Amino acid sequence: YIRFHGLLHDDMGLYQEDKSGVISYNYQYVDALFDFLLKIKIRPFVELSFMPEKLSSDNKTFMWWKANITPPNNYDKWRNMIFNLVRHLEERYGKEETEKWYFEVWNEPNLHSFWTGTQNDYYKLYEATAKTIKQVNSKYNVGGPATAGGGWIVEFLDYCYDKHIPIDFVSTH
Repeated sequence: YIRFHGLLHDDMGLYQEDKSGVISYNYQYVDALFDFLLKIKIRPFVELSFMPEKLSSDNKTFMWWKANITPPNNYDKWRNMIFNLVRHLEERYGKEETEKWYFEVWNEPNLHSFWTGTQNDYYKLYEATAKTIKQVNSKYNVGGPATAGGGWIVEFLDYCYDKHIPIDFVSTH
């Protein structure tokens, strides 16, 4: 497996929204990347970050490549993007293959350099994302919180348990 940043970044071209608010999705670069990884027998560990500019709630970015680190400005649009992405991956690579992948929600949300929202904002993002992925296929592996230094693990697990939110793995680094 390989985990990498920026799958949802504007450079990947996935999320498009015109001036009138019409949304379209472009999987050209996502497909090229995943096709290559699978060709060399590496499965993607799908980190779902960073926020596409048109879907971001603010213009806060990180690094020279301007990774947007804000929560979505519209959770319905976020859920639709995740649903369409996961459905596309399933259609392109098949359920049997995609069921072997891991879908991780964000990267180090406990560090302000990677997430401008609060801990509760992350929980909202995780819940929306996890439920959407499971809507596509209940066997898909979804997890988080992908925090730095083991942060938020106990609180995150308690939140998921109390709210009956799906979690298949816990990640930190």
